[in-house]
Amino acid sequence: MNSLVKFLFLSILSVSFLFSADILAVVNGKNITTQVAPKDFDKLDKKMQKKVVDRLIDKRLASDYALSTKISNSDEFKKVLEHVFQMSSKNEKDNEDLANLFKKDSIIDGYTKEQLYSKKGLLAFDFILNKKSKELKPSDDVLKKYYETRVYKYDTPAMLELLTIVVEDKKLSSKIIEELKSSKDTLETFSKLASKYSLAPSAKKYGYFGKLPINELNKTLKPILKDFKRGDFVKEAIKTEFGYQIFYVLNDIPEFKSTFTSVRSMVEEEFIKNDVKRWALDKIKELKEKSIIQIKI
Repeated sequence: MNSLVKFLFLSILSVSFLFSADILAVVNGKNITTQVAPKDFDKLDKKMQKKVVDRLIDKRLASDYALSTKISNSDEFKKVLEHVFQMSSKNEKDNEDLANLFKKDSIIDGYTKEQLYSKKGLLAFDFILNKKSKELKPSDDVLKKYYETRVYKYDTPAMLELLTIVVEDKKLSSKIIEELKSSKDTLETFSKLASKYSLAPSAKKYGYFGKLPINELNKTLKPILKDFKRGDFVKEAIKTEFGYQIFYVLNDIPEFKSTFTSVRSMVEEEFIKNDVKRWALDKIKELKEKSIIQIKI
């Protein structure tokens, strides 16, 4: 479960490199500045800027909380922190203790003190979440109830994985189909012809159209394609709103009806992830309610 819990507010490596220090908010007497905001912060509209600041406040609260716990003093945390810092650093600091680096006020290898604090705090919070994920041991009864309320997420409808060619001219579509009929390697020929003739954006991907549930095909396509199998292609172009469309079945995927046993590990992973995420959001909400916060924008 080490890599199970990865939340957006814990993106340790996405530190901006703004060195101006316009104050965006003050949390419990500590400034949050544009040094930890996205590079394009000034270009965002006011509504989006407020969302960014709210998120930065959440990050600061998570950092402050995590760094006040014992986990930030653990050997494992210090080892990972040093590795992260060295990996994202442009210059090596020979014979200099990492703990001392984080005490300095000056810019260190492209990072300000505020950015380093955020980096360190979010890593510590991530450690807390991973620790909680390992401690959770949901019973089969709990997981079964969770599965039964979300069974649709684990079932897969019958699908077709398709390639397509779209052309404007019916005569050209007929020419393409004749070439496919005489080809010894239909898939290779279809991909080449898609790249050469197709007007659809998928031409750049050799005609790859994607996976579509058969039951969700529109009334024009469903009667024609519903019984197609891998390697089949239409023998006459289908007139659609985009032009004359030719389809090739890359794969026919049968319906999958899950059982709890067959997807238990997936259910457990999702259950734990959601439970830990809920704890994290509740913890930040609790911290926010106890904090003195001033927004400066």
